[in-house]
Amino acid sequence: MMYGALVLVMAAVGLAWLAYRRPRPRRWLLPRRVVPRPLVAAVDRQHRHLLAGGMLGETACERTKSHFRELLTAGRDDLVSREFRPGLDFAVRVRALAELGTPEGARILERLLRTSLTGDRGEQSWYWVDVASALRRLGRTEALPAVLRCAAAAAGSAQGDLLAIEAVTFANFAAALRHPTTAVGDRARAALVTAARAARRGGTEIAALVRAGLGDRLAEVTDRTSARSADPWATAAVIEAERLARRLGHWARVLPPDARARAGAQATRLVAANERRRVWLGGASGRLLDRFPHASADEQGAALRCLNDLRADVAPLFPHPPNRRAAWWGDAIRALRWSRSAVVGPALAGQAVQLARAARHRGRAAIALTALKGHPCYEAEQALLQSATAAHPALRAAAVGSLGWWAPFAPGRVVCALRTARTDPDAPTRGAAVYALARLGVRSALAEVAAGLVSEEGTIRQETAARIATEELTWLWPDLETAAESSDAETAFAAAEALEQLRECRFGLAG
Repeated sequence: MMYGALVLVMAAVGLAWLAYRRPRPRRWLLPRRVVPRPLVAAVDRQHRHLLAGGMLGETACERTKSHFRELLTAGRDDLVSREFRPGLDFAVRVRALAELGTPEGARILERLLRTSLTGDRGEQSWYWVDVASALRRLGRTEALPAVLRCAAAAAGSAQGDLLAIEAVTFANFAAALRHPTTAVGDRARAALVTAARAARRGGTEIAALVRAGLGDRLAEVTDRTSARSADPWATAAVIEAERLARRLGHWARVLPPDARARAGAQATRLVAANERRRVWLGGASGRLLDRFPHASADEQGAALRCLNDLRADVAPLFPHPPNRRAAWWGDAIRALRWSRSAVVGPALAGQAVQLARAARHRGRAAIALTALKGHPCYEAEQALLQSATAAHPALRAAAVGSLGWWAPFAPGRVVCALRTARTDPDAPTRGAAVYALARLGVRSALAEVAAGLVSEEGTIRQETAARIATEELTWLWPDLETAAESSDAETAFAAAEALEQLRECRFGLAG
């Protein structure tokens, strides 16, 4: 009897230990609903097609609209609600109900923002985008808190960017920003920052954001921010206000005349506060570092992202390696790229090698390898060379992409590894090798990258400009200046944005 009880206790302890070491749902303990991947992929393709200017079937929309009109006239709102199921028809049903424009239809759509239709986060987020866009067009301002909540839930994804943009273009968004101490106010500031970043990437219709007063909203947040504030969300808004002040002039080339005039007025307001904003940003890092030990986990994560943008040295926060169980571990490692401590590079290199040994830690290993690009030390170079031949492509791409950021300790080995990676079967690894060689001044690699700026395909020109900025490839600064004068407005926009990013890398945000 005692022996059986002891076995049960040991089994319970073992299961608890496994749950502690690997806190993830196990299929044999907690069966999860399996989402059909073909449906998820089809929904994703459908919405990307719509974003690119594609159309929904007009016949299907009219037929669905007629069906919904009959049900609503009969007072059968419940039957209309049941029609909204996951799938390719969801977007058609949302459009049909929105075009009817009835209060009952708007209430049904608003309820969908509080309904989970699928267990796949990406698919669910696309459905939220459909509904949020319809409610914004209907002028359903009372739905803004729900849209902000969905944008927060989808943060970090393309759908999260689109939801943030929808929120910013709601008529009552400015009112939500005036309550910074509430959950709605915090989410509104986060959405504002997300929308500004999405606009800079050129992945959205910036005219709508300019018409919605993006520059004015950022200026208002800046004006209300205390000189001694250590609020990371306010800091992120001030950072984006500074960036937008430098870019609104470039944006004029892709804006229609009415939005161009608004952009000019917003630029004037932002430029007028240049000196105050830069002085404020000059002290922001110190305030965030002082506040960090006393902040909540969410606030700490937001602070680390701001410190990364400001390229601040966060090593004083971590006398020991950041806790891998912390939700902000990845943000901390990324921010440690900018540390000037001589001990951080070798420590990160050792951690990257250790993480790369376990399959379940590959994602974390890739983050650590990427952070090594800021640490010119022998240990970092050895760790990168070792991972450049790893079996997993994500590790190879991360390691190869972190080479070439400083003069190599073993030039022959580094160049040989990069030339080998240039023929890697994995496309991201091949691309990372080309840019790494270009950073080292290899002419053939520089010529290959520069050729992308004059490609016949506009998409390739824009992607090349963005990648040059990300890789900080200052050798091609003159080529970017030429591309910024292109007759193609979108190419000129991408090149101008890349130039601003390179200037920020060289001189800093407050410079």
